[in-house]
Amino acid sequence: MKIYHTGLRLIEKQLTALPHDITQRILKRLESIIDYDPVIGIMGKTGVGKSSLCNALFKAELSPVSDIESCTREAQRFNLTWGHRTLTLIDLPGVGESQSRDDEYRELYSQVLPTVDLVIWVLKADDRAFSSDEYFYQHIIEQCQCDPPQSVIRLKSGR
Repeated sequence: MKIYHTGLRLIEKQLTALPHDITQRILKRLESIIDYDPVIGIMGKTGVGKSSLCNALFKAELSPVSDIESCTREAQRFNLTWGHRTLTLIDLPGVGESQSRDDEYRELYSQVLPTVDLVIWVLKADDRAFSSDEYFYQHIIEQCQCDPPQSVIRLKSGR
């Protein structure tokens, strides 16, 4: 945190030739970037290991998992904090379990997706047929009528 303040003061010194209001706008923008806390949504088809991924990342049993039935029915938020920064992971219910579940989760996705900066779409490592995953993702984005996050990372789970 000390480095953060020292660096900002050095930048401020370099901006002294600019008008005060421009300097303040630049510094305010830099602070908003520096103090940015990302939010990442974990999505994918049901049973691919989204909750297992969250458990592995946090090295704890935060989300219940099962090889037999779907466990995640609500969005689960996990925060990783270091210093004054926080990374939030949102474990979302899987798609494709049934049409009624997909309909049920549509409202949840509509509320959560506009708040995330990045989606990690988890794929099964033993399945090379990715077109259904692409379809689900595009379909969710269209139905939620929201702008998709700028980046999508596809992770293959070993489940």
